[in-house]
Amino acid sequence: MVKRRALAMVLGLIAALGMARPALADDVVDGTIGPGAIYRLVRPTIWNGTLVVYAHGFVSPDQPVAIPPDALQVIALLSTRGFAVAVSSFSENGWAVKDGTQRTHQLLGIFTSKFGNPTRIYAAGGSMGGLIAIRLAETYPGLFSGVLPACPVSGGMRLQLDYVANVRVLFDFFYPGVLPGTVVDVPDGLDVASQIVLPAVAAMTASPAGAVAIASIAQTPVPFANGTELIQSIATALGAAAGYPDVLRLTHGRPVFDNMTTQYTGALPPATLQAINASVQRYSASPAGLNFVEHNYTPTGDLRIPALTLSTFRDPVVPRFNLIAYAAAVDAAGNSEWLVQRSVPGTGSGYGHCTFTPSELATAFFDLVLWAEFGVKPPN
Repeated sequence: MVKRRALAMVLGLIAALGMARPALADDVVDGTIGPGAIYRLVRPTIWNGTLVVYAHGFVSPDQPVAIPPDALQVIALLSTRGFAVAVSSFSENGWAVKDGTQRTHQLLGIFTSKFGNPTRIYAAGGSMGGLIAIRLAETYPGLFSGVLPACPVSGGMRLQLDYVANVRVLFDFFYPGVLPGTVVDVPDGLDVASQIVLPAVAAMTASPAGAVAIASIAQTPVPFANGTELIQSIATALGAAAGYPDVLRLTHGRPVFDNMTTQYTGALPPATLQAINASVQRYSASPAGLNFVEHNYTPTGDLRIPALTLSTFRDPVVPRFNLIAYAAAVDAAGNSEWLVQRSVPGTGSGYGHCTFTPSELATAFFDLVLWAEFGVKPPN
């Protein structure tokens, strides 16, 4: 009888969560927190008592501080299904994991002061915000019932920076003189599209062997299923590497990329690997710079609540090594029972960054809720 009742509750929740309904004069509160952060709280008229705090993804530092589209999409997706949602712009754009963690955590107290205590709280985030959600779950496990990091930089800041920087130094090895500056010396006023992406695409299109070689090196696991995706993924990494000056602003000029002792390996002829390791440009980091990236943020794997990560099959911005690294950290901490990692096609036949369909997002979130509240662990 108990099992039947539990099953009936699960089936009822699936039916209730799967039925979107028009918003009925939801309570919406906008305000500011910290130095310039904007927040929005949405409580549905028919509220199920659950709150979702969402951390948004990376926004270019040259953009104005505002609540970005991905946060507004989450509000639209979940508030129509009875969930309250709280989001923040953060106080600054760029790599704002520290500030984003603080502002997103602050939303809990603000929401409670406006609407009372929720019965359950979930953390979620996209891309950089996925790393913020992981940090919240690892830092405040007692506050949350579960966490949904979508397309997350779950390997941490240093792993991601090393990847894009290694793509740049290897590109410079195979295509010398094509791009201006170096990975650590980016010209002022650089236009990424016209001065990085377009010439890189042209060079790789004319001579694809170098692009294939870059993707064959272990330190640059470029995701691709065809030639177009290969070139696009490398160009995407090169564009990200051009943001190195923004990282230096965060570290007060202390360098953070270090390949002085890196031995590049992979499925290439030994002579080619020998030439790479003998001639590739080398750079060193400062201890203070490395300390910054480790703390902003490298996940510890200290996971004590259900976590369901959602990714596309081939993400050119946040490649799969992030998932592998996080799974290894969670396993090393003895917490693998709390982690499910799911990959989905998205809207681009498996290729793309955060290109999830509303159905994929909703299904992942509802599966997390069933796991957290009824112990029904979802499949990958």
